[in-house]
Amino acid sequence: MPSIKFIMLMVTTLMLGACSTDAQLPPQIVKIEQLQHDWTLTHIDNIQVAKVINSSLKISKENKATGSLGCNRFFGQAEFDNNKLLIAQMGSSRKMCGEIENNVEMDVSQILSEWATVMINNETLIISNKKHSLTYKLANPTL
Repeated sequence: MPSIKFIMLMVTTLMLGACSTDAQLPPQIVKIEQLQHDWTLTHIDNIQVAKVINSSLKISKENKATGSLGCNRFFGQAEFDNNKLLIAQMGSSRKMCGEIENNVEMDVSQILSEWATVMINNETLIISNKKHSLTYKLANPTL
């Protein structure tokens, strides 16, 4: 026989769940033009990237993507659809990297080479998939 505490907990949970579904905000619609800038990687999975890492992303008006994965340069074609970004036909240089740079490169290349969700808030770009999230800051905010 269920206890009164259990029944009250279930009722409260259902009531709170019903309230929270009504208060959801619609997702932000991102346009490709908002991505066409120079970006500098600042965080991976909300952990600040070491100062020795120089990872960047640039998307041109022609949707050409270039930048640095951590120590190697990369290039490709930016494809964007329904708040999802993919760097198609991605290629990169093949320099030997240290362990930290190599770990950053693996995460960045994995996210950029697969469809990933994009969010923009002011001068911050967040690109994420099921495993990781990359946080970029606008490199030249005054331009």
